Amino acid sequence: MNIQRIENLIKYMLAVAGQDEDWKRCELGPIHIIKYLYLADMYYAQQSDGDTYTGINWIFYHFGPWNLELYREAIPKATKNIGAIKRTFPSKYTNDGVRWSIKNVSPDQVTTHLPIKIYPALSRDIRKFNADTYDLLHHVYSTPPMTNARPGEKLQFRSIVPSSKEDTVETNLNKLTVREKKKKKERLLKIREKIAQRKKKKKTIVPTPPRYDEVFFNGVMELNNDLSLEEIEDQKGVLQVSQSAWSGNWRKDCDLP
Repeated sequence: MNIQRIENLIKYMLAVAGQDEDWKRCELGPIHIIKYLYLADMYYAQQSDGDTYTGINWIFYHFGPWNLELYREAIPKATKNIGAIKRTFPSKYTNDGVRWSIKNVSPDQVTTHLPIKIYPALSRDIRKFNADTYDLLHHVYSTPPMTNARPGEKLQFRSIVPSSKEDTVETNLNKLTVREKKKKKERLLKIREKIAQRKKKKKTIVPTPPRYDEVFFNGVMELNNDLSLEEIEDQKGVLQVSQSAWSGNWRKDCDLP
């Protein structure tokens, strides 16, 4: 586990999160930092033959990637070393909830200490999810190292497919000049205007509302009288799920809720 690299990554995370206009999203807790560190390792491994950047020994614990030493020792130490501001508050999940933020640090000041394999995609994720725990966890749980592992197993990064086109596109966008970015933005605006105009031209079909009259209610009553359904009794028991369920292809479907 490389503490210096972990410190740089956490500093970058807090700097990106701190740019959000909503002050509630400018802070990150331990669960968010752990998941973003995992994503950083995954993005690095995609272009490094499966080698991770931080050297963290990731384990499939409960439902997601975890490392006890990282949670108990590395994160508290790293946040202290980088001068992060710590805020505690009452929490129903732990003795005290914790959030960290950082002031007067821009992401550009930290990127010089990070490989380009990581920060474009990681920045995109932080801006998208920030401290939104539910959506962040759903994203993390559907990544290849997670869907290819079972609870208690060490996560493997060598079988990760190459970076997606989305990551490549974002990296290329960062290389564009200011003028090229402006032209690209203007083209996108024109496309959106055309789509909006087409939507206006489409005729809106208004469905005929149902008529709840005497005929309707009499029909419902007759149907209920014809159905002789027995009342379902309450049942108690233990539901056992085979461990083989973790190996099913259904877990690799990222569109699942």
